[in-house]
Amino acid sequence: MKTLATVLLLLTDTNATAIAPQKGLASWYGTENSISSTGKRLKNDRPALAHRTLPIGSLVKVTDTNTKKSIVAVVEDRGPYIEGRIVDLNKTAAKQLGILKCGVIKVSIEKIR
Repeated sequence: MKTLATVLLLLTDTNATAIAPQKGLASWYGTENSISSTGKRLKNDRPALAHRTLPIGSLVKVTDTNTKKSIVAVVEDRGPYIEGRIVDLNKTAAKQLGILKCGVIKVSIEKIR
């Protein structure tokens, strides 16, 4: 498990490859212990998300466009498969963004590593 210091170091890595931010909807899913598209069991031990195309293991900054609150999550799965949604967050990531009750929010995402 990565420590906060490691994540902060990764965020400041000037060699990190960035992509243009994407905007759309984020939802969350609470499917802990289900099997991801990679065959691994999904857990809620760290902020994670599903994205259709970003490489598994990528770190992604997710920002709520209304509150400007941001988190960093790792891509662990594929999805979402609902039109207009660009990421599905695990329960930990959703809790950190404060969206457990509303379920769907507008976000901006950018790959940071």
